[in-house]
Formats: sequence, structure tokens, C-alpha cells
Amino acid sequence: MSSAHATVLVSNSSATSVDIVASGFGGTLIDSAITAISNISYNGTARSAVYQTATGFDFYYQFTNEDSSQNGVHRFAGFDFSSLGASVVDVYQTGTGFGIFANGSEFSDNADRSNAGVIGFNFVPVVTGDIQPGSTSYIQIISTNATNYQPGNFVISNGIGSNAEGFASAAAVPEASTGLMVFSGLGLIGLIGARRTRKG
Repeated sequence: MSSAHATVLVSNSSATSVDIVASGFGGTLIDSAITAISNISYNGTARSAVYQTATGFDFYYQFTNEDSSQNGVHRFAGFDFSSLGASVVDVYQTGTGFGIFANGSEFSDNADRSNAGVIGFNFVPVVTGDIQPGSTSYIQIISTNATNYQPGNFVISNGIGSNAEGFASAAAVPEASTGLMVFSGLGLIGLIGARRTRKG
């Protein structure tokens, strides 16, 4: 996870703010997605990406609300981060665009994390304003110690929800040598059981 000052989220908790950083944390781009969103309340573009760093996988989310939208957006969330269990995640945000991400104008007010694996960011209308038509959110960053990732779900909402393509943490894949040792052990147990049966 990044060494910059972080907003920490443990499972089943919330944070009263999300730390703002100058830029993303780099690493190797592993996957990305851009999804067009359209419903009766808002239209826009959802962007998500996963980067691998020296300490794990970082997940990036952003939403642009088009001028043609009727309403603002006050929340979006990533799912499913349940594979992280009790591991702490760090959340950040930046207004500086890079790669597929645009410069942002609307920062999130707070964040939350559920036991079900949902990590959400809230743009409170009565505080700094939600993501109004014609504006773009800051890029929200979830920095983890995950060693693998999987397709996930990126949910945008203002009471009306829309789903976009996203990414999330996944359980580690055992190394080939570990799998070989497990199968060898099971084979040995089977052999011992067979010899005991013959002796009995």
C-alpha cells in the first residue's frame, strides 16, 4: 500500500473524510474499463482500473456526469473486496487525471466499507456538493495488499443505481510448487490408507 498519508478503512467501518493526494501512485496498469451510463436521472462515463504496485493491487474509480443529466450523483462504490477479510485498506483521492482518467472537480466527503465487501465513496449534496451535471469526480483510490484481482462491480447511485464494469481484490492463487506439495501429500495419505486396508 502507498506510504502517503492515508485514510484507513477497516471492515465494517466508515471514515469522516478521504485524504486528497497530488496524483495516483503509479505501478503497472493491469486492467481498465470505461462504461457508458444512461438512465432517467443521469448520463455519464464510469472509469475503473487496477494497478499493481510493489505492495499489492490498487483500484481506481471515477465518474463523469454529462451536461445532459437531470440530476447529480451522490455515491459510488466498488464490489467485491470481501477477499481482503480483516486486512486494512487505505483510501485516497486525487483531482489529477492520468491514463484513462480525467481531471476531477468534485471530491468525496467520506467513505465506508461493509463486511459484505463494498467500499463506497459519498459526495454529500449539503457539504461540498454531489457530482453535478457537467462535472467529474475526483479519482477515488483503494490501495490494498491484495496479490490478485478479479472482475468486480462499480455502482453509481443517486437513489437510482447503475452498474459499470469494475475490478476488485481476489484470493491469492497458490503457487505451482504449493499445489504440487498438497497433491503429493494427498497421494501419500491415500497410499498409507490402502496399505492399512490390505494388512487388515
